Amino acid sequence: MKQLITSTLFIFILTSVISLAQTEQQIQQKLQQEGITSMSDVQAELKKRNMTEDDARKLAKQYGMDYDQFIKTYILGGKAIEPPTTTGATTVQTTVVTEEKPKEIETTPPPPPTPKTEGGMEYFGYKIFESIPTAFEPTAVGPIDPGYLIGPGDVLRLYLWGSVELQHQLEVDAQGTIFIPTAGQYFVSGVSYKDLQVKMTRYLSKFYEGLASEPPTIFLDISIAKLKPIKIFVLGEVPRPGGYNISSFATVFNALYAVGGPLTSGSLREIRVIRNNKVLTTVDLYDYLLKGQLIGDVRLQNNDMIFIPPRGKTVTIKGEILRPAIYELKPGENLKKLIDYSGRLKTTAYLGRAQVERVLPFEQRKKFELERQFLDLDLSKIIGIKDEEFQLYDNDVVTIFPVLDRVENFVKVEGAVYRSGTYELSKVQNIKELISEAYGVLPEVYYGKADIIRTRPDETYEFISFNLGLALQGDPLNNINLKPRDQVKIYSIYELVDRKSVSISGYVKSPVTLPYADSLTLYDMVFRAGGLQDPIFRGRAFMMRGDLIRINPDGLTTRIIPFDLEKLLNDQSFNMQLNPGDKIYIYTAEVEKVLDKSVSVEGDVRSPGQFNLNSNMTVIDAILQAGGFTESSLRTEVYVNRLRPGGYPGDKLSEIYTVKLPVNFEKKQGNTDNSIDTLDTKTDFKLQHKDVVIVRKNPNYEPQRRVTIRGEVKYPGTYVLENRKEKLLGLIKKAYGPTSEAFLFGSLFSRGDQRLVVDLEKLYDDEDEDYDVQLLEGDDVFIPKVPNTVLVTGEVNNPGLFKFLEGDNVKDYIDRAGGETDSADYIIYRKANGESKKVGFGLFSSNPEALDGSIIHVKRVPPPPPEGEKFDIAGTIKDVFAIAASAATLIYLVSQVKK
Repeated sequence: MKQLITSTLFIFILTSVISLAQTEQQIQQKLQQEGITSMSDVQAELKKRNMTEDDARKLAKQYGMDYDQFIKTYILGGKAIEPPTTTGATTVQTTVVTEEKPKEIETTPPPPPTPKTEGGMEYFGYKIFESIPTAFEPTAVGPIDPGYLIGPGDVLRLYLWGSVELQHQLEVDAQGTIFIPTAGQYFVSGVSYKDLQVKMTRYLSKFYEGLASEPPTIFLDISIAKLKPIKIFVLGEVPRPGGYNISSFATVFNALYAVGGPLTSGSLREIRVIRNNKVLTTVDLYDYLLKGQLIGDVRLQNNDMIFIPPRGKTVTIKGEILRPAIYELKPGENLKKLIDYSGRLKTTAYLGRAQVERVLPFEQRKKFELERQFLDLDLSKIIGIKDEEFQLYDNDVVTIFPVLDRVENFVKVEGAVYRSGTYELSKVQNIKELISEAYGVLPEVYYGKADIIRTRPDETYEFISFNLGLALQGDPLNNINLKPRDQVKIYSIYELVDRKSVSISGYVKSPVTLPYADSLTLYDMVFRAGGLQDPIFRGRAFMMRGDLIRINPDGLTTRIIPFDLEKLLNDQSFNMQLNPGDKIYIYTAEVEKVLDKSVSVEGDVRSPGQFNLNSNMTVIDAILQAGGFTESSLRTEVYVNRLRPGGYPGDKLSEIYTVKLPVNFEKKQGNTDNSIDTLDTKTDFKLQHKDVVIVRKNPNYEPQRRVTIRGEVKYPGTYVLENRKEKLLGLIKKAYGPTSEAFLFGSLFSRGDQRLVVDLEKLYDDEDEDYDVQLLEGDDVFIPKVPNTVLVTGEVNNPGLFKFLEGDNVKDYIDRAGGETDSADYIIYRKANGESKKVGFGLFSSNPEALDGSIIHVKRVPPPPPEGEKFDIAGTIKDVFAIAASAATLIYLVSQVKK
């Protein structure tokens, strides 16, 4: 059914293409338009194309039509001339498919790939088409077949050299002609590549006589720079059957990759290439996939058709083979061929039995019988006998079973032998032979006992003990005969008792643990650990004592045996013999004295911190190690805080020494006695462990203080203060006072992140010292221009900037802003100098005059307390008393008015 549908589709495509051809009436109309009425007119049209009547007749024959039909269709009808396809001596009349020449090779992208598996098994071979690697794209260059026929879309490259030199790239147009700038049009469609050179030489010799002279003075070469694309049809079991434009170099494999390969319902074994309604070749992709052979992979020509029939006999093979998958078999191919395709049987395959799950073919089914069967077969007979075969049917599933994992003919030995492992039972009949095969026992073997774990036929175990020493002597009671799967355990004495060792640790260069030896001594271990022979390393060791920790005879407790490390290293008579399990510990001298002594330098130095104390270290040495003084340091003296080693009675913690410093840092070799009574403190004060050297800041040092004044002054900028008590008024005068537009009342004085509220207008105009402010480092003063506006924001109907009118009060501006809204509660009135005041809406509330640059912000009624909030008794009482007081005041005023 699929083949019928596919054939119908192909016929429909060809019919659609044929319908593009011009009708007889259209041709006649064109002839009349062109004024062609006689044979001389036809000859003139041929001459325009540089064609002779013989050329036209040859092309007509190649196209499978008579001469008159060819003239009407292609010469007078204007239809594009394409090179016909030929197959040897047989000429088949076909309709030539014509179309506009594509500008580039195009292929229709295939849809997403269909599943390539079924029941967990993969269809063999289809996966190769899931991606389209560039390696399978047709090559863009290569040798051109001499029989290749030139046609529209080809690009020719023409060279002339010698007495004339020129080069042209010539494209064959839809009429099959090329245009040579110096020679006009010339018809080349249908000319074979091998004949092109001769025809072009003959034609151009009319214009360049040197091509035909003897000897020639002009030489010609013509080649194909670019091949025209060809159109092929891919039909049958493919994702998108239809026509495709591909490279002229493309082969069957290139075309299959371009369309995404066959569907899993399509065959890989019988891909047909049809040319001129005849099967040109059949491609079996298994030859390529399994052997690497491209058999039948021909170069395609225009209008070739690739047909993919439905997949043939399909058989699944799984189990102990190299490539379990679903394979397609040709007629006559059965089980042996299937095994070949799947790689081969694995060495673990069981040959005694394989199984075929089969759905009976239609012709073998009987009434009242099940359609599915399991068939067992002896694989060894089929593989071993040349002519033996097992017939397979479509949808068979072949299972190759593995051999059993069970092994019987072995024994195993482990433990104190040179080569433990598994041994063949036939070569080791008893214990003595097994030990000999394992290259004997290790020196630490325990001869008194060895064990066998024996597996009974019912998979239970038997435990057997024997004397290994007697077994090796051949004693028949202990040299037990072995049975399949016996496991022999040979013990080492170190599996029964711990290995004895001695160790040394602590302040040594290389702590070490050694196996115990009879002649090992204490000095041997100290020497082996290293370091104590080095005088510098040795100087940090506690030489008066080391400890030897020894196990008591009860085996549970230990005791400490001290020794004099100094005497041990200098006199071998203090050496002692070690016992198994002895542990030696060497102490550092820090157990008795401080080794890493240090002093600290704090205060006004570049790198304060803690530094190692040297034996003759002075204050100057410590300051140098701390990076030296800063520019603000007090350089005449430092303070040293010192602890007394024994501490102080009462509340005293430490002592303070004032050490005078020299003019320079030169170190003199002074008194080595560190007694404070005999010191020249400038040069001889020696530091001690944990001294703290404190460098104070010079009280007379003061860095420069910078302040900034911006805005409406005559000389804005940064100013450096000349004395500590310089004030704001002096800064304004330094800046030569405010400009004519300065708004002194709205000046902004910033100190850090805070605003300092100051009335600069009264300060400058009245020189009132009460408003003057002492300046500090980083102060910033900004004097704006006169704003002449008042800002009204918040709960008003028309918030915004309003022109300042002298004498108007706060509520006047609120009225100008459309009045307060229903949610308005109170007013915050903020002057330009930063002062602010709360103003109410009540009858007796204040209503101050609004100054220039002020901000009037009307606040809204606070939201009600959330539900569930506790009742505020204190707040309620306060509000009640406030209302009562207002009422009493109102009553009093009314009474006064009545009087």
